[in-house]
Amino acid sequence: MTITEKKKRTVLVVGGGVAGMSAALDLAGSGHRVHLVESGSDLGGQVAKLDKFYPTDHCAFCPLWTEIRRCKESPSIFTLTNSRLETLEKSNGGYRAVITKSTPVIDPELCICCGRCESACPKGVARPIWEHAYPPVYLIDRNRCGDCRTCVDACPTKAIGFEREEEKSELAVDEVIWSAGFTEVSLEPLKEYGWGTHPDILTSLEFEAWKAESGENKGAILRRSNKTAPRSIAFIQCAGARDLRLLPQCSAVCCMHALKQAQWVKRRNPDIHCVILYTDLRTVGRDYYEYALRDFGGNGVRLVRGRPSLIYPLPGGDGIAVKFEDTSTQKREIWKFDMVILNGNLKPTLSSLPEGSIRPELDGEGFVKRTATSCGFVMEPADVTESAIQASSAALRSITDKN
Repeated sequence: MTITEKKKRTVLVVGGGVAGMSAALDLAGSGHRVHLVESGSDLGGQVAKLDKFYPTDHCAFCPLWTEIRRCKESPSIFTLTNSRLETLEKSNGGYRAVITKSTPVIDPELCICCGRCESACPKGVARPIWEHAYPPVYLIDRNRCGDCRTCVDACPTKAIGFEREEEKSELAVDEVIWSAGFTEVSLEPLKEYGWGTHPDILTSLEFEAWKAESGENKGAILRRSNKTAPRSIAFIQCAGARDLRLLPQCSAVCCMHALKQAQWVKRRNPDIHCVILYTDLRTVGRDYYEYALRDFGGNGVRLVRGRPSLIYPLPGGDGIAVKFEDTSTQKREIWKFDMVILNGNLKPTLSSLPEGSIRPELDGEGFVKRTATSCGFVMEPADVTESAIQASSAALRSITDKN
């Protein structure tokens, strides 16, 4: 059935990651209008920061770049980056949204991606949005900028300006889809994990950026403390998750994330001994369990069922002690590693709106309450496959006639 102008709807999608883009493309493909609001400098969300996907081990570039380009070139999708949802109110059977757009220091319309600002910046805060951004432009991190403004004189197109102001606009929409994704929570309150006490104790997303082929090490597996190759790496599961002191829920994606990272460490340097300390393995997707059992010719990743009680840098800083109980043998162990990767400290990041705005009713962990009457349709944090499924479901529900 052809969608008539009368049935055509306008939908606001909050969050421009994989889920937000998938929902926007489904809606646009069905003939509806979409306003896609993303707080970051470009679309892609957390996936844009990943080095590889599981279980295919493809790089994130190809599928993500294609989806970003489709969103930006669709006549039915209006993309707003560097933007946030300020207020949301009911109006005339739909919603009235106020969007605040922050003008970036580097104007993407004028940037020619020449890299002169990066060369001129003494603090290294001028960089490409990400390795394969479309279109390719640079950005400057205001929070780390020393305000020396040497980049202004270096820019040949006068694209850099520090005095730009925020702009507000109003939108009238029929429905709202929330797809704000997830973020890492600080592990500093859980002292036994030692996060922040040694440069070689990293969170999983910190390690993802550190080992990325497009990052500063060009894919080499190195210790952050001295830039030498580690002899051993421990991946600690449920660090902060399934813990009433921080995040009671399972973070869902961390088992597969650790398996992916450990296997790519072995591919790039087979001599590195990799151990995953886990509570139980959550490998529920298609081909996920087979992915976990890869062996690399007898030199695979060692899986040990146990949860550390203490992670402590050794005196002199050369090595990290991990104390745990192997629950399969019921023996208490203390092993030494060169690097420790902490997995599990992920929580939802639904947009924070001022009091008085309509917003989803959240529980103490940041999830939408099951009994809540929320505004619009909400997607929870998930891996790429599950996010795409949730997105299609939310898009379909948002355009289904209520009568």
